[in-house]
Amino acid sequence: MASLTARLLGLSGCLLVLLAPVSAGADPFFLRVYGRTYKVDPRYPSDEPKGPKPQEAMKALPSDLGKGPGFRPSHEQVLAEVEERVWIARNQLDDALDKAAARSSRGSNSDAKAARQDITGSLANGTGQGRSPELQTLYDRDRALNLLVRELRQSMDLPMRTPDSGFSRPKLSPEIEANYRELKFDPFEAYYGFRRVKAAFRSGDMELIAQVAQYPLTITGKVKRIIRSPAQLAAAKEILLDPKVREAVANASFETLFVRDKGMMLGDGEVWITRDKSGFGLGAVNRE
Repeated sequence: MASLTARLLGLSGCLLVLLAPVSAGADPFFLRVYGRTYKVDPRYPSDEPKGPKPQEAMKALPSDLGKGPGFRPSHEQVLAEVEERVWIARNQLDDALDKAAARSSRGSNSDAKAARQDITGSLANGTGQGRSPELQTLYDRDRALNLLVRELRQSMDLPMRTPDSGFSRPKLSPEIEANYRELKFDPFEAYYGFRRVKAAFRSGDMELIAQVAQYPLTITGKVKRIIRSPAQLAAAKEILLDPKVREAVANASFETLFVRDKGMMLGDGEVWITRDKSGFGLGAVNRE
């Protein structure tokens, strides 16, 4: 069975249709996520900056999020898919905020940290649109996804706070755990690395792919290249974003990966996730 990610690739224009309140006041409302319906608390968490009402904030969710994949996904599958999107949104927003803060503080007496706080405050109350519509869009999407993922975790009796890894701990079978441990791999660290690589390829963002890459990285196309820096990786964009490579990553399911001492193989070897001192990341891409 193809993975949930693969079944959702290419879907667009499908509205998140169940932004409908039960009744007036502070009653919960419901969202349809990957074909499943979830109840959402209409109040902001106490540790979140206030902004538009959650029901309004959720309108910034990606438009294809309500589309069902053609089968009934488990709650765990839905959560994993949304967590990938959260990882993408958070990293893209952080990078954009850092760049905006650097530009804002250049030639002024304020430092980048203070500039970032000022920009974030304007985005939180919705006044950043005039400064940068693109940055406001990134912020709104990140806020909506984080509100959603908290609700999903709460519905599954999981801690609502984002795990340090960025992804919730999976329920792995004893056989899968044993297979990884025999190779002296931590199965959960392997899973988190797998999710980060999937999220990076899902985004199609070369900066995020560079973030999960391990150097030196081998890329095999018409010729074999050894990539030693993000700049060299960017030059191999055509191979990295090849549809067949991205499809192999999207189709991959952690539970069915081939794993050996080299690492985890995705597809028919189009992508390998390997381990170094920093953990698991993108180690090789093959498109011959």
